[in-house]
Amino acid sequence: MSGNVNCQSATDKMNVVIKVLDEYEDKCGLPSLTNPCQQEELNQYLQMNRTQIEKLSSEDCVQIAYRLDQTAFYIQRLYNREQARILWAQNELNSILATQIDSYNKYWKHEMKVAMIVKQDPYAAKLHKIVNYATQRTQRLTNMAFLLSNLSNTMKANQRSKYVGQRTT
Repeated sequence: MSGNVNCQSATDKMNVVIKVLDEYEDKCGLPSLTNPCQQEELNQYLQMNRTQIEKLSSEDCVQIAYRLDQTAFYIQRLYNREQARILWAQNELNSILATQIDSYNKYWKHEMKVAMIVKQDPYAAKLHKIVNYATQRTQRLTNMAFLLSNLSNTMKANQRSKYVGQRTT
């Protein structure tokens, strides 16, 4: 699996793994991965000011909370997909490194050896690029699902207080 392997095959192999994982999610009963909330709708919820929130009915609050939870679930799945890409590509890269790393000076730092292998081996370079790109994407998504879920919980608390307020009046 070194330099003589077509670089595109790294993407092709990764897509096969992603397809298998998608089939697994399907067998678990999860719906296909689609964004449940349009950007305009989500922006509206995320940018509400205090006056707008106070005007919401109890029912509005619970519906918004549900939409935020749907979006949190979607973002968590995106994050999980990127983590799977990283895991697959890193394992593939480690297999290449294991066969080639001893051919470099034993006094070189490990990072230098990896950089040299990646520079000389097109397949390793493609895998390294996949790891870097997916890692950057996970960094963008880190904690987003949790934060959206927190907003949903806040909206649910708002809904409960409005509901209790309606019952006592």
